[in-house]
Amino acid sequence: MPPLAADTEPTSALPVDLLSGLVFAQDGKTVLASFEPATLPPETPQAALTTAIASALDRAGFGACRIRDEALVELSRTISVGHPVAAFPVADVLDGEISLTLDVDLMTATLTIFPPRGGDPVDENAIHRALAAHNVVYGVDDEAIRQAIASTTTGTEGGIVIARGKRPVHGQDGRLQLLLEMRSRVPQIDSSGRVDYRNLGDILTVQPGTPLLRRIHATHGEAGKTITGRDIPAKKGKDVAFSSKLEGVSINPKNLDELIATQGGQPVEVPGGVMVEPMFQSKNVNIATGNVVFEGSVTIDGDVQAGMTVKAGGDIEIGGTVEDAALEAGGNIRIKGGVVGSLGHPEAEPRHIRCKGSFSAAFVQQAAIDAGEAILIDDFAMLCHLTAGQRIVIGDKKRGLLVGGVVRAGILVKAKVIGSAAQTETRIEVGDTQELHKERDAIAHVQSEKSAQLGKLVQLIAISKKQPGHLPPGFVEKAESSRLHLLEELEELGQRADLLQQQMDLAATAKVEIESGVFEGVVIRCAGQIYRVNDPRNHGMVFALDGEGELSWR
Repeated sequence: MPPLAADTEPTSALPVDLLSGLVFAQDGKTVLASFEPATLPPETPQAALTTAIASALDRAGFGACRIRDEALVELSRTISVGHPVAAFPVADVLDGEISLTLDVDLMTATLTIFPPRGGDPVDENAIHRALAAHNVVYGVDDEAIRQAIASTTTGTEGGIVIARGKRPVHGQDGRLQLLLEMRSRVPQIDSSGRVDYRNLGDILTVQPGTPLLRRIHATHGEAGKTITGRDIPAKKGKDVAFSSKLEGVSINPKNLDELIATQGGQPVEVPGGVMVEPMFQSKNVNIATGNVVFEGSVTIDGDVQAGMTVKAGGDIEIGGTVEDAALEAGGNIRIKGGVVGSLGHPEAEPRHIRCKGSFSAAFVQQAAIDAGEAILIDDFAMLCHLTAGQRIVIGDKKRGLLVGGVVRAGILVKAKVIGSAAQTETRIEVGDTQELHKERDAIAHVQSEKSAQLGKLVQLIAISKKQPGHLPPGFVEKAESSRLHLLEELEELGQRADLLQQQMDLAATAKVEIESGVFEGVVIRCAGQIYRVNDPRNHGMVFALDGEGELSWR
């Protein structure tokens, strides 16, 4: 670079012509100053002379270089005494520089650019050379490098990440995924918008074959890589297995990672899977537990509080007593204690006990009970409405008292004592076939209609076979399906009619057995015939139809 003379513009520090002999020249990466002596004003301040030299250096185009401050002071001292100066170093020309920092785990490379001071800026090749020097071969961000190059004249304070490694993604552990929504039981809102705190919703139940649980296998994960190209292995997740102690479920033969129910009941999540319990169990049934509605069997260890409802698709077993509650079972109802209802209380809401099988209890009072087969009461039944498809027996090891109310059975009512000294009205009915006759007549009517439909279908099918194309396409297939369906319905109706006939035959043998005595106020109706007890009897007797179809007792 050719020598540059000091700027000749006037300054407030010194007259310009006094520094006219000062020139600067670049030699490689160094700026050199030369000076031919000139007359200076007497007593020129040293600091003012140094400032003037620095200003001249900047005007000469070397202001961006790294100034040697001590050299400027020394130069000003030499000039002030009038000594000549030749090739005196006063500044350095510096090119732009870069610093590349790799983090400890070799997952990032951060580039810092230092701007040039009078020299050349950093270029992209210098950055790539730095990457190569540090063995960075993976995850280089070309866009980040371009952004860094755009900042070479100003520098990159804080640095720019120009390479990123890939962290490993470790495998996920296997898990068991429920295929059912285990809903919470909460108070329900009825149709009028009121909250029913007894009704907490049905208990979740499933049927055989219902998918319950799916096994999600562990994953292997995905390996990572450092910026230097070293692979980082991923950890495989831990697999999970079904427990070997699950009941009521099995592995789906079509999907070995799926559990299905093998029986109907309540699904219960347990460690290692889910079980299906055919029975729902509770200590008590009250407003805290809510009503119980379950498709399987229900066991209550304690009591059922008044106003509650228990419905079961199977049996109901109750270890305590039942207050004024509603019970309904698809099987039997067994109560170790007794039942105290509100029958006869006009202000009470009627609540019934019904089952398709048999009902048994220690005692019943003011309760309405309907059983498909039998009602068995150990101690007493007082002021109740009892209805059983076959028999009602009151009294086993205890008193066996039947007092008041209405008692109906298909073939037998048996008690030790019926009625009371207070002449409480007690009505007993056995062998009443009126309803059986009505149902049998209705079945006969339906059988006649379906038989007529079947006959017409058979005729049409015969015509279509003799005259193909006479009837619409597909008619024969539909007619044949309807014919088979009618045959199934007629078969079911026939079976029901046979059962009704058997019940009517049994009704002819219906009887009322009294072991110890009967009181006035008792009315016995047997196969449509009525007998009123007008005086007490203190001995056992049997009321039944005699050989001529007349009601008699012995």
